[in-house]
Amino acid sequence: MIIVIKNQDYKRLAIKTISFLSLIVMFFFYYQHMANKFKEQNAQLVSKLEVKKTNQEKNKQTEFEKTIYGEAVNIVDLINQKHVQSIKIVKDRLMIVCDYDTDIEPIMIRFGVKAFVKNTTENIKIAIDLKTIVENRYEI
Repeated sequence: MIIVIKNQDYKRLAIKTISFLSLIVMFFFYYQHMANKFKEQNAQLVSKLEVKKTNQEKNKQTEFEKTIYGEAVNIVDLINQKHVQSIKIVKDRLMIVCDYDTDIEPIMIRFGVKAFVKNTTENIKIAIDLKTIVENRYEI
């Protein structure tokens, strides 16, 4: 009969525990490193998206400005340029001041009740909402 006696080898046990602990520490530092790396990538992505969004907003604003300018040109063509005294944007309306004897029927046909008209003894003031102009163009 053979009897095997197992002795506790403390050196082997210490090496195993140290190896296991070093493995856990190594994974912890690797996790921290990768988390920082992903945070940096995410921050870069967010900044790129913000820049892209602001560029799109600027492009949209310039497009709206071009639309409003083009509509003002069309209105002047409808009325005839010699009858127009001034065109300006006040708050959120396109204000057109023309002579008293101007035919504003084409504008009334185009904008209908959305064009506010005020007749005075000296001139005719027409106010058109900018939102209406943009909605007619882009069908928002």
